[in-house]
Amino acid sequence: MNEECPYCGATFKVIESAGGGFCGACREPIDCPNCLKTVREERTTGVFHEELIKAPDSPLARHLGITDSEWEEIGADLHADTGSSGETNYSYWFTVPNDISEDILEKTGWETGQTIDDIPTWVVDSN
Repeated sequence: MNEECPYCGATFKVIESAGGGFCGACREPIDCPNCLKTVREERTTGVFHEELIKAPDSPLARHLGITDSEWEEIGADLHADTGSSGETNYSYWFTVPNDISEDILEKTGWETGQTIDDIPTWVVDSN
């Protein structure tokens, strides 16, 4: 059965090997193969092997509600909102281009020429 990491959104499967013994079962961690965080622990007399099925989309794409390939298709330039001082980056923004596909417009509810703002810095900087 496939699992989704609650930390990064990666999809992976867990394979148990050498399990099935009667005694000595220990709580073994099941770690996400993408971000390496422990997702849960389960009792086994064997060992768990985690296999990545699909890496998650970037935090920016997930924040916008689209996929990485859709973000690349859009081809928009991100701009930093540095406020009046011009020194501190508060957030990011972009303008929805005129040649964006109808599928993406329908999926997001955006309109061409619309400014999408208040994109948190951590979403962009984590890419």
